[in-house]
Amino acid sequence: MGGKNKKHKAPGAAAVRAAVSASRAKSTEAAALGEAQNKKSVARPPPAAAASTREPRVKQGPKIYSFNSANDSGGPANLDKSILKVVINHKLEQRIIGVINEHKKQNNDKGVISGRLTAKKLQDLYMALQAFSFKTKDIEDAMTNTLLQGGDLHSALDWLCLNLSDDALPEGFSQEFEEQQPKSRPKFQSPQTPATVSPPLQPKTKTPEDTKIKPKKEEKNLEVNMKEWILRYAEQQNEEEKSENSKSLEEEEKFDPNERYLHLAAKLLDAKEQAATFKLEKNKQGQKEAQEKIRKFQREMETLEDHPVFNPAIKISHQQNERKKPPVATEEERALNFNLFEKSVASTEEEKEKKKEPHDVRNFDYTARSWTGKSPKQFLIDWVRKNLPKSPNPSFEKVPVGRYWKCRVKVIKSEGDVLVVCPTILTEDGMQAQHLGATLALYRLVKGQSVHQLLPPTYRDVWLEWSDAEKKKEELNKMETNKPRDVFVAKLLNRLKQQQQQQQQRSGNKRGNSEDPEESWENLVSDEDFSALSLDAEKAEDLEPARTLFRKLQSTPKYQRLLKERQQLPVFKHRNSIIETLKRHRVVVVAGETGSGKSTQNSLCGYQIRMESRASESTRLLYCTTGVLLRKLQEDGLLTNVSHVIVDEVHERSVQSDFLLIILKEILQKRSDLHLILMSATVDSEKFSTYFTHCPILRISGRSYPVEVFHLEDIIEETGFVLEKDSEYCQKFLEEEEEITINVTSKAGGIKYQEYIPVHTGSSADLNPFYQKYSNRTQHAILYMNPHKINLDLILELLIYLDRSPQFRNIEGAVLIFLPGLAHIQQLYDLLSTDRRFFSERYKVIALHSILSTQDQAAAFTVPPPGVRKIVLATNIAETGITIPDVVFVIDTGRTKENKYHESSQMSSLVETSVSKASALQRQGRAGRVRDGFCFRMYTRERFEGFMDYSVPEILRVPLEELCLHIMKCNLGSPEDFLSKALDPPQLQVISNAMNLLRKIGACELNEPTLTPLGQHLAALPVNVKIGKMLIFGAIFGCLDPVATLAAVMTEKSPFTTPIGRKDEADLAKSALAMADSDHLTIYNAYLGWKKARQEGGYRSEIAYCRRNFLNRTSLLTLEDVKQELIKLVKAAGFSSSTTSNDWEGNRASQMLSFQEIALLKAVLVAGLYDNVGKIIYTKSVDVTEKLACIVETAQGKAQVHPSSVNRDLQTYGWLLYQEKVRYTRVYLRETTLISPFPVLLFGGDIEVQHRERLLSIDGWISFQAPVKIAVIFKQLRVLIDSVLRKKLENPKRSLENDKILQIITELIKTENHN
Repeated sequence: MGGKNKKHKAPGAAAVRAAVSASRAKSTEAAALGEAQNKKSVARPPPAAAASTREPRVKQGPKIYSFNSANDSGGPANLDKSILKVVINHKLEQRIIGVINEHKKQNNDKGVISGRLTAKKLQDLYMALQAFSFKTKDIEDAMTNTLLQGGDLHSALDWLCLNLSDDALPEGFSQEFEEQQPKSRPKFQSPQTPATVSPPLQPKTKTPEDTKIKPKKEEKNLEVNMKEWILRYAEQQNEEEKSENSKSLEEEEKFDPNERYLHLAAKLLDAKEQAATFKLEKNKQGQKEAQEKIRKFQREMETLEDHPVFNPAIKISHQQNERKKPPVATEEERALNFNLFEKSVASTEEEKEKKKEPHDVRNFDYTARSWTGKSPKQFLIDWVRKNLPKSPNPSFEKVPVGRYWKCRVKVIKSEGDVLVVCPTILTEDGMQAQHLGATLALYRLVKGQSVHQLLPPTYRDVWLEWSDAEKKKEELNKMETNKPRDVFVAKLLNRLKQQQQQQQQRSGNKRGNSEDPEESWENLVSDEDFSALSLDAEKAEDLEPARTLFRKLQSTPKYQRLLKERQQLPVFKHRNSIIETLKRHRVVVVAGETGSGKSTQNSLCGYQIRMESRASESTRLLYCTTGVLLRKLQEDGLLTNVSHVIVDEVHERSVQSDFLLIILKEILQKRSDLHLILMSATVDSEKFSTYFTHCPILRISGRSYPVEVFHLEDIIEETGFVLEKDSEYCQKFLEEEEEITINVTSKAGGIKYQEYIPVHTGSSADLNPFYQKYSNRTQHAILYMNPHKINLDLILELLIYLDRSPQFRNIEGAVLIFLPGLAHIQQLYDLLSTDRRFFSERYKVIALHSILSTQDQAAAFTVPPPGVRKIVLATNIAETGITIPDVVFVIDTGRTKENKYHESSQMSSLVETSVSKASALQRQGRAGRVRDGFCFRMYTRERFEGFMDYSVPEILRVPLEELCLHIMKCNLGSPEDFLSKALDPPQLQVISNAMNLLRKIGACELNEPTLTPLGQHLAALPVNVKIGKMLIFGAIFGCLDPVATLAAVMTEKSPFTTPIGRKDEADLAKSALAMADSDHLTIYNAYLGWKKARQEGGYRSEIAYCRRNFLNRTSLLTLEDVKQELIKLVKAAGFSSSTTSNDWEGNRASQMLSFQEIALLKAVLVAGLYDNVGKIIYTKSVDVTEKLACIVETAQGKAQVHPSSVNRDLQTYGWLLYQEKVRYTRVYLRETTLISPFPVLLFGGDIEVQHRERLLSIDGWISFQAPVKIAVIFKQLRVLIDSVLRKKLENPKRSLENDKILQIITELIKTENHN
């Protein structure tokens, strides 16, 4: 398992020394050789028997792939197919490492160094890396290259794994997926012998019977087996070298010094053991003969060491071997070496002569101290009896030293394990010497235990003296060993402190620098909207050109006409009171009904709406959107060049307007010269006054005429409209979102059970008695007409009725039709354009929407000549924001689009919903501006009564991620604290959820409310943060157009529909368009086909394509509209894609996306939708025809892929990305995509490299197998992506088209699964 099998190499000296020392050790020490033996294996069976038991293990088995490691803790994971493996092409891997290192070198990024770094922490880091077996030089290089960048242990490990070659990495940090093969390399395993080793070189082989008859001691058995292993290893080594070096000289073939050296090493082992035995037995003659043999063997081995072909790797250090003798008394005393114990008995006479130091004589008498406990000698005897019951009592041998005494104590712990001690301290009598020797023996036997507390005080003190001396020696040795490390740490710490001081100085200089920041993305959005203005009221001479211009304009006919119109507005007569009130109060609320003229009394007025600006040096009042003003506040937090702020339509309570009010309230406390005028409809004006410390309210009545109201039942009755049973507006036709049918099949293929999830349609089987006065035709239509669909056919009939009815045909005036969005405007516009009844010049159809240009919208305000009916199609922009002067007829569909939060997808989107009563009354009022008007409501009177009185403030019904981004962008502090000051403060949990999501997607720092580079860019996009992240990555990776399409799908509903009774047909049509196991790409494929049909065949071809593929044309129109809007927003924020829509949509309907393009789109999808991911629970079926439901394990538990998904029966190992999670009778995942590891590793959550386990973990629960170098590569690539976004933030005009980092990441994504 460990390392590469290097053949034809003699055993290293370390290996031989370890083997020799192991022969004297116990079985636990033998196990330390790394062969993982258990104690039972170290015993008596002969080599032959051992070989026979080993034989089956060498047999070739099935191939198993795993990581190459001696301690393969990740083994089980390697066999788990559900944990996907991550592999990068070697050449690409080297190029990526080159880009990473080049980036570090060029940028020389200096991270923030922790002020809490100490020498102790650096030493701990050094030792931790040593524990992983990294080389000293590599450790120092890693610490130098990471800690100076603000790194830590993981940073140092990452650096080592990234920069060291594969063979330089320690065991356990292997790189390759290698095949596990049985190793034939012979290694010492006592007493077993590898099957490949030749028989022992002995004249006679012992049989198992001989072994049973003459069992040997364990130690002797180890000695014999050790000697046999050395001889066998030498013989095999000799054979290998002979076969490898067949061309060597014949003399060298006959005599091998390496073989002879190993043979002598085995004999030397025997001789030393004999010498030790004779010494214990006090056999001086035998000891002398053994010493002579030892010297003879050593001399011959030294001669062999000078031989020309001797391998130095097997050289044995005789001094080390001497130190590893059994623990006899002389060795025990040398261990302390503080002149407290007697020197070695075997010391030479010369050493004794050198150290003629004065004797250490002490008096240990304690009889006069009333000691009632045991004596040290008796304590030792009792201890041995209790803990070593099979051993004899300790022996005490008194040794006279002149007139003083010492005592040699011998304790036999086990057979072959004897402890002999003799203190160097002398006593005045023999009994004290025995007690002192017993104390020293106890000190050796019970090391680490506080037994000394039970001894008399005099012996207790000497015990502590020995302990202190031993600790002091260990510390000195440790200091000497760690001296190079400590020197390095001291130098590194000094460099860190110097760099830290430099960082503090630089940050102090930045704080003191008042220069304006570099050009940022705000300049791209607002251009020169405010820079050209000079609104400083203190400089009176600046206003003189404006006064001159104003007096000149007053004499023009156009001004006189506009003045006359202004004078007719109700607010004109209140102008003086408004000015006087504003002089006395800094905040004023002007409450007036729509049409009172409160928004149109402006002169010298410019405007700024998104990218369109009409402002100049002479502009004194700028009309702008709330968003433009908020972006200005990001540049100038106090609006220092603005004297008055007029906020119109504050009653609409959008998130932006409520946010603006919080900021303006705080600015008013800091600027005493700023004035604020809030203009509102009569709705909730008191609430605004209270918010601004009960500021005055000026109420202005509106100018309106009576309006007659007709509801749906009246319209059907008068027009004669008939609702056909097969009409798309009939209740029987329900879309996929309104119906779910689930078929669960059994193993036999039959239906196990069928599940139908009904929908509340809003209608009742029984009509209100109020409708009894209407015809049966009308009652039938009201009962079965789908209230959630706008009946465009009925609107056409109503328009014809207005021109044919005697009541209305002679009434001049425009028709204003309120529709929820551009898709419905487009759909109705197409119907009017293709209906022959509206071909005449009698009708002029105009669309009014914020996406249209100013010139197109201007036509809505032009009064047509007599006899021409102007039909204006508009959204709720015409409800309060603008006034069309000639409107007499209003058709109110009762529907609008509101931004709502979906808990299932953790995203917000514009959702079509019913209007409030207040909005319905506002729409009604638009018909009574010039004369008596008429309002036609496309909903019943009963439904109107069920509407909410007022719309819920947007800040209470939408997620707050975008708002939190702006708060942090403007440095307004904690979002929680800031939003607590709102007019209607949202719940803290909602704010907390928003901040958690921002942290999760990488837009906000983990520990403080500070934006990351990604967060800074997202703050520039007025879209959901997940959608924004998708769009940004789509732009920088050159696929903005398809990504914008996918993002539009997420903000709207799926265009696929499922009619009742035709579910199988709809599923089949969707399956035909399915692509890459992805609902998202399937929808994109359907979109491309729709665009081609529309471009090539016109309206009829488009309708046929939608019917054939069960697609909703309205949804596709909306999708196209939202897509174009998203692209504009991304480009406005400074990101432009190098590709165009033609590059992606050219002939895609007939040409499938390539694997590389699919991989790139899926990666960007992951960037946006993460952490909506789940692990597929693969279920293998015996019956290949059986379709099993796809079950997925998400972070919150198991869920099933929705039956409408193309992945509903997907069975494979892998991960699914999903758009939303919904709960019916069970939890379902909607709109899923099968994804691969690379995108998750690049754009997922918090990444953790488990270096030793060779695993990559994302957010603690998503795991992939990866060699450690590849794991670190992905971690570093994330840093590089952040650096790209940071540079883009510093220079918004910077092009990313040829960025090396993005190019290499794109190549990496596209080459996954093709390595």
